[in-house]
Amino acid sequence: MGLGQEAVIHDRGRGKHPFAPPVVPAEAYDEKYFLDVCAGSTEWSQSGGTESWGAYEGLVRLAGLRHDETLVDVGTGRGELLAAAVHAGASRAVGIEYSAVAVGLAQRTLQAQGAADLAEVLLCDARAIPLPSQGTDLVTFCDVVEHMTRDELAAALAEARRLLRPGGRVFIHTFPTKTIYDTTYRVLRLVLGRWRRWPRDPRGEYERAMHVNEQSLSSLRRALRRARFTDIDVRLGSVVYLDFLPGARVRAIYRWLATHRITRRLAIADLFATAYKTDGEA
Repeated sequence: MGLGQEAVIHDRGRGKHPFAPPVVPAEAYDEKYFLDVCAGSTEWSQSGGTESWGAYEGLVRLAGLRHDETLVDVGTGRGELLAAAVHAGASRAVGIEYSAVAVGLAQRTLQAQGAADLAEVLLCDARAIPLPSQGTDLVTFCDVVEHMTRDELAAALAEARRLLRPGGRVFIHTFPTKTIYDTTYRVLRLVLGRWRRWPRDPRGEYERAMHVNEQSLSSLRRALRRARFTDIDVRLGSVVYLDFLPGARVRAIYRWLATHRITRRLAIADLFATAYKTDGEA
């Protein structure tokens, strides 16, 4: 994730305006999180950073990165997506992080995977990125937006829009959705009569501490619309997440819901979004 403790933004002639400290402090994203908890940690740890979880290459493809495009990856973590972008033909890839631990790990990744010549990592705030306006083709937020409050996300999306060239785009992946926890789980807990035996909140320790803004199809669409993006496409992914569910019966229900068009949104655990900065707009 990419929010800094002492973030400032230069507001064109009106001086520096400090943001409030992030709700989730940078210190929460320590080495244990990145090497033991964060997705892809097994592949990274076992290889010393020379190998990445295959999902990163898949995300670059889904983002539609084209040869010689520039990319800014907000909340770059260990930096695997930056390396994947360089190997896919990006002319430049910049990672944004507010965790000093993540910056160090990402730099190790870029060196280990031969991407350091075309990629770099900045220790800064996602709401005030020290890069020029209209110089980027693609800004990615991969498993990051759920870690930002609504106001933090709004500021980060506004900053992403500033960075983009006219016609540039933002690409988002978020997991898990608010829907699978706060709608589907709660209804099944009540209907199946398990409200005394199932935990009220099925989230894990890290999710409760870090996921301050889990998304639904409608909330993510609204966030992009408020940030003045156009051609907004928010869609379900394909992940059926079952690890948090207490028992085979409810897991079977989630699988069933995920296979039907009308009920998929109740059980699919991830979302994708793509949106554009209007061509010709400053």
